[in-house]
Amino acid sequence: MDPLSWGRGWYAIQSISGSVIQYLKEARDKPPDELVWPFRLFLILLGYSTVAIPAALLICYVRRNRHAFETPYLSIRQILRSFAVGNPEYQLIPTGEKQASSRKDGGDSIPQTRAQCINVIILLLFFFSGIQVTLVAMGVLQERIITRGYRRSDQLEIEEKFGETQFLIFCNRIVALVLSFLILSKDWTKQPPHVPPLYVHSYTSFSNTISSWCQYEALKYVSFPTQTICKASKVVVTMLMGRLVRGQRYSWFEYGCGCTIAFGASLFLLSSSTKGAGSGITYTSFSGMILMAGYLLFDAFTLNWQKALFDTKPKVSKYQMMFGVNFFSAIFCAVSLIEQGTLWSSLKFGAEHIDFTRDVFLLSLSGAIGQIFIYSTIERFGPIVFAVIMTIRQMLSIVLSTIMYGHELTFWAAIGFLIVFIAIFEDIHKKYSDKKRVPQRS
Repeated sequence: MDPLSWGRGWYAIQSISGSVIQYLKEARDKPPDELVWPFRLFLILLGYSTVAIPAALLICYVRRNRHAFETPYLSIRQILRSFAVGNPEYQLIPTGEKQASSRKDGGDSIPQTRAQCINVIILLLFFFSGIQVTLVAMGVLQERIITRGYRRSDQLEIEEKFGETQFLIFCNRIVALVLSFLILSKDWTKQPPHVPPLYVHSYTSFSNTISSWCQYEALKYVSFPTQTICKASKVVVTMLMGRLVRGQRYSWFEYGCGCTIAFGASLFLLSSSTKGAGSGITYTSFSGMILMAGYLLFDAFTLNWQKALFDTKPKVSKYQMMFGVNFFSAIFCAVSLIEQGTLWSSLKFGAEHIDFTRDVFLLSLSGAIGQIFIYSTIERFGPIVFAVIMTIRQMLSIVLSTIMYGHELTFWAAIGFLIVFIAIFEDIHKKYSDKKRVPQRS
């Protein structure tokens, strides 16, 4: 190639790259609603890549030189080794001891006796109540922060609204991180060794963030019936993802129960709710279906990946999980807020307005306590039970609203409600019967 052609090619590359950079700068200055969702997603992933790429390079470097990072005492090298390699030496457990510990941990949540069944029901109701209370409190506080104005401390007659929801997520992660750190510090000697590398928790943080983003973004493109059916089918998608992520095998009867729960929940929600988030959208576009599929897939991956970490031996504790997930989530949110220039403006808003800091702290505290209940449910009962709990929670909230405001529950809504609980109890009864039949055969 002659120098003239080479110079023209280089000039063309510079022009294209300059145009792209200029377009990215202009896009970041625009309001989010003025950008199409694929480009907004690209900007989010571009921001996360500023953390993910250096972390990936660090992991590769530590793994190639892992022997240089092995030290008998706590140091930066030991922390980097735990981050990139983990502690695989703790997996060297004899087969008999591993099986015994597995039985001791109670890997299956299906009870074998009536007394165990009562204890499991009480524990499940406790977890369900904790999730319900904390999520309701979060909803009330978040609506209060977003919709109401806060008075300025220097000018009491002026009220201003706060609209940066990502900052609220960041505060939630920070409070949960501090809470899990305090619990781990208090019971450090009772915690099991963390066998997997620490970076595996970043997968949960990423998938949880993207699933939430897809859910909120889909509301602009998806009709209310489509949203309802997609959310009700979360149980089936979680089962399919469990087959891919954890290799968990389900029988055709269990898949049938999952589909029955999805059908009954859809029938109930569609029959009893004529208004809801996104009900103003009367059509479902192709973009909406892609976003809802992303929401279901990433959410199902989050639940099954957490369960996969809980199934490691020695088992990762829920507080270790909580610390790791919130650590990476806080980093992702902080980087995104700094790149968008909204971190300092949000902190300034909190310092200049009355009661804003208090409400944000209560919101974050309720979210942190809710995480404990969620991780406890996934650890003890698995991702399928948690998905069913979230479906029932949505149904019970409508029943409660119906009772409080004197609305009538339609016939088909009652049929759907009945179908869901028949499918749940039939699945539990079959597993309970199979458990009792196994000892008799042996």
